[in-house]
Amino acid sequence: MRSLILDMPNGRELIDELDLATELMMSIPVDQVGGQQWQDAFDRQQRAFAEWRKYLLRLADGRLADLELQVA
Repeated sequence: MRSLILDMPNGRELIDELDLATELMMSIPVDQVGGQQWQDAFDRQQRAFAEWRKYLLRLADGRLADLELQVA
């Protein structure tokens, strides 16, 4: 039985944001890498990745807790 986590964000929205942020960062011309536009896109991509990673870790923690309950 999976734990019910009521405050979990929507995983589809998180991965969509990560995809969009990465696409934006990659669309910036190479001669602008390091500039303000690139830095803003990079920061957005890093925030999106951090939120996605946090989401995955919370899922994994819930599954591990369920496995521990089943073993006990």
